[in-house]
Amino acid sequence: MQRKKTFDSFKHCKVAILSVLMSLCMTAAFAQSGAVKGKVLDELGEPIIGANIVEKGTTNGTITDMDGNYTLTLNDLKKAVLQFSFIGYNTLEESVKGRNKVEVKLAPSVVNLGEVVAIGYGTQTRKEITGSVANVSEENFNKGVNRDASDLLQGKVAGLQITSGSGDVTRGSQIRLRGTSTLQNDQGPMIVIDGVPGGDMSTVSPSDIESISVLKDASSAAIYGSRAAGGVILITTKRGSGAKTQINYDGYVAMDKVANKPDMLNAAEWRDVNKQLGSDISQYDKYNADTDWFGALLRTGVSQNHALSLSGGSSKSNYRASYTYLDRKGIARDNWMKRHSFRFQFQQRAINDRLRIGLTGAATLTDMQATFADYFIAAYNNVPVAPIYNEDGSYYTGNDNAYNQGNMVKAQDENYKLSKNNYFYGQGDVQFEVIEGLNVKANLYKSRYTSDYSQWESPDNALGGGSGNSLGDSSNGYAKRRNFVWDRELMEWTADYNKSFGAEEKHKLNALLGYSWETNGYQSQESLATQFSVASMGANSIQAGNDLKIGNVTSSKNDYKLISFFARAHYSYDERYMITATIRRDGSSKFGANHKWGWFPSVSAAWGISQEAFMEDISWLSDLKLRAGYGVTGNQDGLKPYKSLELYQPYGTYFNGGGTSTSFRITQNPNPDLKWESTAMFNIGVDFQLFNGRLGGTVEYYSKKTSDMLYDYAVPTPTYVYDKITANVGDMSNKGIEVMLNLDVIRNKSFNWNTAINLSHNKNEITKLSNNLFSTSRVYVGDPWIRGASGVTSHVVEEGYPVGQFFMLKCKGVDENGKFIMEDVNKDGQISDDDRTYVGDSQPDLTFGWNNTFTWKNWDASFFLRGQIGGKLLNNPRAAYGNNTYVAGANAMKGDDLMLLRENSRVSSYYLENASFARLDNMSIGYTFNTKKIDWLDKARVYVAAQNLFVITSYSGLDPEVELFRGEASDTNAGLSPGIEPRNYMPKARSFTFGVNLSF
Repeated sequence: MQRKKTFDSFKHCKVAILSVLMSLCMTAAFAQSGAVKGKVLDELGEPIIGANIVEKGTTNGTITDMDGNYTLTLNDLKKAVLQFSFIGYNTLEESVKGRNKVEVKLAPSVVNLGEVVAIGYGTQTRKEITGSVANVSEENFNKGVNRDASDLLQGKVAGLQITSGSGDVTRGSQIRLRGTSTLQNDQGPMIVIDGVPGGDMSTVSPSDIESISVLKDASSAAIYGSRAAGGVILITTKRGSGAKTQINYDGYVAMDKVANKPDMLNAAEWRDVNKQLGSDISQYDKYNADTDWFGALLRTGVSQNHALSLSGGSSKSNYRASYTYLDRKGIARDNWMKRHSFRFQFQQRAINDRLRIGLTGAATLTDMQATFADYFIAAYNNVPVAPIYNEDGSYYTGNDNAYNQGNMVKAQDENYKLSKNNYFYGQGDVQFEVIEGLNVKANLYKSRYTSDYSQWESPDNALGGGSGNSLGDSSNGYAKRRNFVWDRELMEWTADYNKSFGAEEKHKLNALLGYSWETNGYQSQESLATQFSVASMGANSIQAGNDLKIGNVTSSKNDYKLISFFARAHYSYDERYMITATIRRDGSSKFGANHKWGWFPSVSAAWGISQEAFMEDISWLSDLKLRAGYGVTGNQDGLKPYKSLELYQPYGTYFNGGGTSTSFRITQNPNPDLKWESTAMFNIGVDFQLFNGRLGGTVEYYSKKTSDMLYDYAVPTPTYVYDKITANVGDMSNKGIEVMLNLDVIRNKSFNWNTAINLSHNKNEITKLSNNLFSTSRVYVGDPWIRGASGVTSHVVEEGYPVGQFFMLKCKGVDENGKFIMEDVNKDGQISDDDRTYVGDSQPDLTFGWNNTFTWKNWDASFFLRGQIGGKLLNNPRAAYGNNTYVAGANAMKGDDLMLLRENSRVSSYYLENASFARLDNMSIGYTFNTKKIDWLDKARVYVAAQNLFVITSYSGLDPEVELFRGEASDTNAGLSPGIEPRNYMPKARSFTFGVNLSF
């Protein structure tokens, strides 16, 4: 009986399987497969070499040969639609309709209205977009030495501020989109890599990136909910296509030289200044030396990059594998980075192209050594008459006095801050077309990031663990080891429906539903010790330290989860009327019990004015579109897990029956009302193209308000157990205008000149800091840290003023006795901290970028300038080292103040300068060889490039562009005191690059 049931079940299964197979065979039989051939021509009827032809909705594609010809095998000649594209031309879609030959002519365009642009969880053509989305493709990326995607984008997008304020090759860029949006831990835009939110730019090699989209307004970014308040940057990597296997090699060698360094006194000048002052320098001037300490710390950095990729595919599959090796040496002698990047992507289609399976694997292995920034403080201070080496070649260490700065060259050779970072991730996605136009997709992702950090300061070169002590003020050795693991898992399900209907299919509908589940887990441990009698093992023998205190060995663990539901609907009629609505509901374990979930809606609409009948006779207007949108996004990335809970930590010991036990104390008050920050933004924009695409651009206005800003507020005890609490209280506004213009100045067959400019103005204001429960009238932030004024702040956070507002004594000049003339603001007859006032802010009035590209026959060239107008900058080195107060035992900078001043420098407006500048950021010249007669070589191009060639500015310091904050974004009050050139500033480099691009 059992055997009969088993047999019957098998029989039914067999029938079902045969039915499915017959159905698939019938489907395949009705589809008319075959090859289509043709030619792609330009506006002059000349063949386009290397144009892309892709079967719409698939990865099946190819490129044209030297005569503009192509051949592509299709599964269904009747239904297939071909997409033709080439750089600088409009993308064209052409239905095959059973033909075996399709020839097309492409029209040139500056702004490609048919260009497919990545948006959240999908793509749209530029003509369909209703929100504010900027797209930068590979041909427009910055050339030369690029560490990550931020270097490719710098200065290219209006409103996107990317600051690389340090010459340290291990430090990443700091990014802000449309102003500062929070008071606590501003992370900038969220990074999305190939559809996976929350990525890290450093994990993708620049040579693997195909395009980058920036979602600038809330209506386009709201699909990412509580993590999109700072905007969203979408990175799309390259994928294989076409039946032909292609091998690409991109490589370069670069040389970095210091762009600018302080003009310090040499030995003769130092002696002369002290002679004029009548100072006794005999205890310091014991050697016949003339040392340039800044020069001794620096070098010419030689870097290299090699990127190799293999790609190809068929009508059913595609693949791409790549390996990139970057060896970057900074201009500081101890500063370097080596990175190995691996990436593999594969896609396979089946079941008559209804099923698509994709696999991605990537690994980034980075070894790097950061320099000690305090070496540069010592370089400012150390007297030029002290030598680096003794006569026998050993290091000089003889400065035994109160101003002992040690020997920085010796410290560079013996000390280190070394990191070994490993990032691995795997991604798998499965997409199935249930019915025509309806696709269901599952996306799974797993990543692991590990970091091993070791810091060593040798016994006679210890800085005290970064405490700011001078070299030589030793803790007799300092060693630290820190390990960190970050695990991340993501699962997303989406259903996407596309339908065209009505007469001539002018009505188009796209709808998206999605569910996302994400978990993040962090673990770390750290140990440190001081007082080493043996230094040979460095940080690899912490147990050799004789001073291992309680609290010097720590470990931690935390995790958080995010669950989300989201939906989007987009409708368009005849590319004339378009509307998009989005909503997302996020639930995060980070927030308090009363606010675990939040809603993030948006809506935007666009009117294609140029598509109207009354515009038909205006021949000089190619395209005109009006856009408007409103949305709400949130910020939770700046908040650490468990901030809503009452927390304890070990604190000291107590006697317990003949021994000691660890005691605990409360270190955080609970706040069940803790929630995300909300940013509401209104955006209106106009997109246009004139004169057959020769002039195009965008003008936009936005107004965004951040509410319920997170900040740490002082609270009374014993009402609260702990004296601070994290709460949602403040509000902030950013309003601005952005302009982007593209112009083909010259456009003909042999020579082309395109110029593009972007301008942005943003006004920031803190509008609220207090409510009925938590209040503060003014927060003093910023520590310039100059000699004679330690602990005096430079900025204020206050209602009615922007982030970056300078608040200090107002100086009217210097009197005949070399004394500062300070304004008595409160009129009490004396100068004190009560006389501090508002003396300007660091935020610029206007930022700009200007790019020019040229092509002539086989030659190409480009140059790119960017900069800002307005904004103040505190010249901290000038304040610290620009007078003669300490010149007897330390060095000083040359300048008018050196002999003029007769008192210690003070934190005042005297040292505020205009931060306006224009920088020639990038320049390149390339030549592409004619490879028609070489059957094994498709492309060969060589180029030279230069970066940071010169800066036009009235600022008297090293560089008018400084980091938004020193340290890390998680540091207390990070980013609230921008506009300070720090004393421990590492100079920037000027880079020269020679590179080659080969395709086989």
